[in-house]
Amino acid sequence: MSKSSKPVYTVSEGQEKPSLISGIKTWGLDVLLVLLGTSIFAASTHFFTAPNHIAPGGVTGISTVINYISGGRLPIGIVNLALNVPIAILGFLKLGKRFMIKTLISLLWYTVCVDYLLVPFPVYTNNAVVAAIFGGVLMGGGIGVLMSRGGSSGGMDIVNKIIQRRLPHLKIGQVVLTSDLILIALSMVAYGEVEPGLFAIITIFLSSKALDAVLYGFNVCKLMYIVTDHAEEIGRRINIEMNRGATILESYGSYTRERRPTVMVAVRQNEYYRINKLIYSTDPRAFVIITSATEIVGNGFNRPLT
Repeated sequence: MSKSSKPVYTVSEGQEKPSLISGIKTWGLDVLLVLLGTSIFAASTHFFTAPNHIAPGGVTGISTVINYISGGRLPIGIVNLALNVPIAILGFLKLGKRFMIKTLISLLWYTVCVDYLLVPFPVYTNNAVVAAIFGGVLMGGGIGVLMSRGGSSGGMDIVNKIIQRRLPHLKIGQVVLTSDLILIALSMVAYGEVEPGLFAIITIFLSSKALDAVLYGFNVCKLMYIVTDHAEEIGRRINIEMNRGATILESYGSYTRERRPTVMVAVRQNEYYRINKLIYSTDPRAFVIITSATEIVGNGFNRPLT
C-alpha cells in the first residue's frame, strides 16, 4: 500500500459530554416542537380532511371513518388514542422509552387539539380538492416536524418501525401503501362514494412529499468521492480547514490498473463550494464524483432518532 493510501484519522467535534442543563434544554425543545408538529397535524384533520370525508391512511384514517359511522358520537381524537393504546404498549417494549414518551405526548396533545381546542373554529368544506391538498401538506409537514425531534404520530409509524427492525428485508413503503389502499377502499364503502377515496390518495401523496421536504429537504448534504494522487494532503486539509472527517479508500483504475486512493467525505450543502476549492487547489487533476445524500446521521450531522 502506498503512503498516500494510509487512512486519515478524522478530527472529532463536539465530543464533550453534554451537561444536565444542556440535556434539559434539548428535551424541552424536543417537546415544544413535538407539540407544534402535532398541532399542525391536528389542524389538517379538523379543518380539511375530516369534514370533507377524507380518510388519510393509518389509524387517523380509521378514526375518521369510525367518527363518521357513529354520527360524530365517537370523537376522532378519543378513538385515535384508544386504537393506539395496544400499539403504544408494543412500542414501549420494542422501540424504547424516549421515542415512545414523545409519541405518547403527541397522541395526547392530538386528542386535546382535535376534540377540544379546535372545535370552536369553523372548518373548510367549499372544495374537496383544495381540502385534500391543504390537508396533505399540513399533515405531512406536522408529522415531519415531530418526527425530526424523535417522536411520531403513533399508529402505523410505530408498526412500521417495529416491522423495519424485525423484518429489514421487507420494503416498508409497500407495506404502508398496501395498508393505505385497504383503508381507502373501506372509506369508499363507509362513505358510499368513490370521490373520498380519490381525494384521500391526493392527501396521502402530498403528505409524503411534505414529510420528506421537512425531514430532508432543508438538510441536503453532499457525498464526495475524490480520486487523487494527493489523498493524504487533501484528507488532512479537510480535517483541519473544514473540521470534517475523511475516509481514504484504496482503489485502482480498471483501465490504467494504477493504484490511486479515493477520498470519501460527507459535507453540508453550504460547505460544498469551499471543499471543492480546497480539492482543486491541492490537485487540479483530481477526479471528483458528487452525489446528494438525503440524510447523514452521526457526528457533525444529524443525531440518531431515539
